Amino acid sequence: MLVILCDGSSKGNPGPASIGVIAWDRANNPRIIYPTYRYSKDIGIRTNMEAEWQALLQSLIYACSKEDKTQEVYIFCDSQTVVKQANGVWKVKHDNIKPLSKSFLGLKAQLPRLHIFWVPRQLVYLADKAAQKGVKE
Repeated sequence: MLVILCDGSSKGNPGPASIGVIAWDRANNPRIIYPTYRYSKDIGIRTNMEAEWQALLQSLIYACSKEDKTQEVYIFCDSQTVVKQANGVWKVKHDNIKPLSKSFLGLKAQLPRLHIFWVPRQLVYLADKAAQKGVKE
């Protein structure tokens, strides 16, 4: 089982943006105490929605890098819009998001047991901190 928290941040809309991803891989860490993967990156000038989508994409890239692509993958994100779009509940309408959504669908096809959930901002705290670190680096 793979558990991932992801968050995107933009200071302004658009503005300097970054992403953060934190993951726990139960296969390598049965107690799931310490994250097995941390990722922070400055992604330039982006909208908040682009940053959230980029964080989700990085989460899938990490999940797809795992040898066992049939394991359960749980991704938690604090953007209701991104979660609803990724789960096919809402359509992606903005031209700047469509290429990200297309990339997402290609990665999603490799993960048959992928689950994406919305959670309140406080529950992706570690990913938010990683995203903030990405802006500083």
